[in-house]
Amino acid sequence: MKNSSQRKNVVRKEPIPAKLVGQAFIDPTYDTGFQELFDSPKALKDFLDGLLNLHGNDQIKELKYTFNYTNRFRMPQSRKIIMDAFATTGSGRFLDIEMQRAEHSFFIDRAVLYKAFLVIKGKQQMDAAVEFKALSKEEKEYRRYQLPECISIWICNFDLPELCGKYIDEWAIYSRNSMENGIKEPVFTKNKYIIVSLANFNKSASEVKTATDAWLYLLKYAGTENEIPSFGNSAIEDALERIRIDNLDDETLKAMEHEMVTKEEIECRLAGAKIETRKATQIENAKILVEAGKLSIDDAIALLHVPENIARHWKKNKV
Repeated sequence: MKNSSQRKNVVRKEPIPAKLVGQAFIDPTYDTGFQELFDSPKALKDFLDGLLNLHGNDQIKELKYTFNYTNRFRMPQSRKIIMDAFATTGSGRFLDIEMQRAEHSFFIDRAVLYKAFLVIKGKQQMDAAVEFKALSKEEKEYRRYQLPECISIWICNFDLPELCGKYIDEWAIYSRNSMENGIKEPVFTKNKYIIVSLANFNKSASEVKTATDAWLYLLKYAGTENEIPSFGNSAIEDALERIRIDNLDDETLKAMEHEMVTKEEIECRLAGAKIETRKATQIENAKILVEAGKLSIDDAIALLHVPENIARHWKKNKV
């Protein structure tokens, strides 16, 4: 990726790809746009400080990050996941930041699986740290099961029913007994998920009051709007310049166009698969009703839109 001085002097030899003509910014909900947007410690710190509600001395002071980070373990077969962004802070916090455009099956299962990989990675790095190695044998044994703080952040371009219409939620491990007794704090504060739904974020620019809302506004609207305010935030101002099409080279724009075409095709197939699944379920339900004598073949065709060749086949086989 290019630094700010290189961006200002970018020279393109090819026209802007057709899919990007008329846009001011590349869409940061795609991998290419997401990486360009947050390819700055200043930007990522500002985003995370807001999302984690960190203030004063608790704000992130040191941050390292890698995009498209491959995390691989043997269990016993080799298994890997690719994190959109893997970050560590100077205080020993580990973060996985995921940008999800399309809804998919087993979303929560996937989030838990990614967290498991993150926790193991964090534990490995924690035990490999100079500070840990300097401990006495007894102290190392005492800390055998100690875990670092691990946070999974999932930014979703779709709604999740668990969010109950809100655009940010925090998931953690809670005790049912404690909850019933009015204690609403998690039993383990070092393991949390922050779930964001851009679909549920509907604030206008004038309603944006926090850094978190400003970043979410940018994430949601930069791909479709030609004017995005910086909200008086220099980190956002710089980030907007990083995703401004006029500042991007041919290689980046080609990567963006390819990703848009590829993901559009995938999303269309996923949507089609969901439709086909619904159709299959509807046909199966109709068959059950016909078998029970609660629905005629003709009504299955006319009312539930079961294909005639399938419904007539039921009759032929005396369903």
